[in-house]
Amino acid sequence: MALAGGVLLACLAALTTVSIVGRWLVSQPVTGDVELVQLGIAAAIALFLPYCQLHGSHLIVDFFTARTSTRSQRRLDTFASFAAGSVFLLLAWRAANGVIDLRAAHETTMVLGVPLWLPYAVMVPGLALAGVAGMLPKPTAESSAAAP
Repeated sequence: MALAGGVLLACLAALTTVSIVGRWLVSQPVTGDVELVQLGIAAAIALFLPYCQLHGSHLIVDFFTARTSTRSQRRLDTFASFAAGSVFLLLAWRAANGVIDLRAAHETTMVLGVPLWLPYAVMVPGLALAGVAGMLPKPTAESSAAAP
């Protein structure tokens, strides 16, 4: 999923470049470029979330816990991962409901008329997988050292 998010992000960067160059050279940007970038970035972020959650790559503020024991830090990290996983599962559920509602309402973007349910549909699997990744037990230093 992270690779798909990276490909999507690269395509959005190319689209933005073409639009800027077109605006600069011939005063003709890509029609709907802002809409496409907004929708694409939301989908790309959701596609990156499972990788970040699985590898513990989210921002951690440990101002109050920096001097606690390693065991306490691991317990707090496990709790935070479980809490984040729960939130991601909740977001996946709500995004799935949003897909159903937006599709039924036939809601589209203003310039291009892109159905709004499409980017939400791309977001649902990423959010769900990030939620599952948050529920997985995290390896400890002892179990990592024992692995071949």
